[in-house]
Amino acid sequence: MEKTLNLEEVYNKLKIIEQPMITKRELDSALESIMVYSNEDTMRQIEESKKDIEFGKIKKISSVKDI
Repeated sequence: MEKTLNLEEVYNKLKIIEQPMITKRELDSALESIMVYSNEDTMRQIEESKKDIEFGKIKKISSVKDI
């Protein structure tokens, strides 16, 4: 005997399947983070920038001329 599903049951089953899935945007963001964290040079630059900020070695840029 063949079981039939109504549209609401199909919708509810699809919602259950969809819950643990991530979007392409979320995946792209995660991959980008992995690339940054796995690049030693980039991580070194980030750490140096944090130290510069901590010691006030920053310059406010309010126009293109300031760059």
